[in-house]
Amino acid sequence: MKAYFKLIKLGFLPFLLFILVNSFYIINEFEQGIVLQFGRPMGESKTTAGIYFKTPFIQNVVKFEKRILEWDGAATEIPTKGMKDKNKEVSKIQSNKQETTNIFIDTFARWKIIEPLKFYTRVNNETSAQSRLDGIIDGKIRDKIAPKYINDVVQNSDQIMKEALDAVSKELINLDIGIEVLDIEIKRVTFNDQIMPQAIDRMAREQEAEAAKFEGQGKAKRSEILGIINRDVDKIISTANKEARIIEGIADSTSAALYARTYNVDTEFYELWKTFDILPNAIGSKSTFWLSTQNYPNSNIFGTRPSVLK
Repeated sequence: MKAYFKLIKLGFLPFLLFILVNSFYIINEFEQGIVLQFGRPMGESKTTAGIYFKTPFIQNVVKFEKRILEWDGAATEIPTKGMKDKNKEVSKIQSNKQETTNIFIDTFARWKIIEPLKFYTRVNNETSAQSRLDGIIDGKIRDKIAPKYINDVVQNSDQIMKEALDAVSKELINLDIGIEVLDIEIKRVTFNDQIMPQAIDRMAREQEAEAAKFEGQGKAKRSEILGIINRDVDKIISTANKEARIIEGIADSTSAALYARTYNVDTEFYELWKTFDILPNAIGSKSTFWLSTQNYPNSNIFGTRPSVLK
């Protein structure tokens, strides 16, 4: 009997451990999940990392990715209004008659599951979600590109994708399937063989015209800056000349006052000094004159040459 109970204990303990293990489940930081009971969701979604309890055997857990997911659509052929020549004005009637030109748009998007419960009940899994996004994103991109010229698609691709993203976001809100698209980008724009040379040539001409425009604006700005610099230089020179004249006037007045004081102190020395001052202008560079100390101080500096030297 004891052996019988011992066997029961040995069998019960693993069974108990098995039940205990199946009563808990773990949600990590990269996951979110819901609990199903006989295939029907039970309770709220589990979006926070942690250990949770469930009823063993009759409940199971479905987990979804919490991180950002990628949507990589196939290249789609989309009609456009063709190439627009910026140098020629196109009337409204001509624009309506213009033939369409198809281009291939290869796009890429990032999305995430924001409400696991709605996602499971209305989409079920990521594969189905990718299929739903194929139709939604491709359709909105087509709607935004079809009415435009190829030039505008290439040059304003970021703005067009922003408009497409807004349209996709509104569509997903209306569908309420627990998905949010974060951004949409164009990976590649491909032209068919017929339009490729024309597109390249026209875009090159437009870029040249744009470069010439910027060059003209740059030259105009340069002229404006040089004009400002020249005005500033003229103003600085004028101010400097004015200050120089003021300094010269002060120097002249100071010099005159000094001459007057010198004259009053020693009249004869002042006259001698002034004579030496004007002497270089009175005689030539090759002239010879003689100074005599005879009869000083009554001698004349411009007196006659001594007879001994004649």
